Amino acid sequence: VLAQGKQHRGIETAIQNLNRVAERDNNPEIGEQVRSMVQNHEKVQIRTKEALHQMSQRNQAVKFLIGPDYKNAGQVRKDVVGLRNDIKKLEQINGDSLPTIDAGDVQGAINELQVEADELETQLTERLSGFSLFGWLAKLFAN
Repeated sequence: VLAQGKQHRGIETAIQNLNRVAERDNNPEIGEQVRSMVQNHEKVQIRTKEALHQMSQRNQAVKFLIGPDYKNAGQVRKDVVGLRNDIKKLEQINGDSLPTIDAGDVQGAINELQVEADELETQLTERLSGFSLFGWLAKLFAN
């Protein structure tokens, strides 16, 4: 539970940094990209929190028989990939000649999103660990 609270503070900090950049930046293209990322990160925060919660609530007997919740695991994986793609876009934006104050906020957002993606992967691995009798069959149908 502590990790989840910590995780969401990281993405909230990244959102705050990106909002500052969007408000200050005179380049409308960069401002629009950043605003789009902020909206996406807010949705990712909600989706991943719900998906991880659903995975943790799975009955232990069900988890033993058919394995973890692969549907929600797929959603978390998809969101992690999206975060990593946004990190690459932010690195490209940061490579452009941004004012120093914007570059600092963008780098701060990049750092927070990297931590966020790593923590999501760790939580996902924890929730997917364990033995199940027919997990291979459930995984086959989930994909």
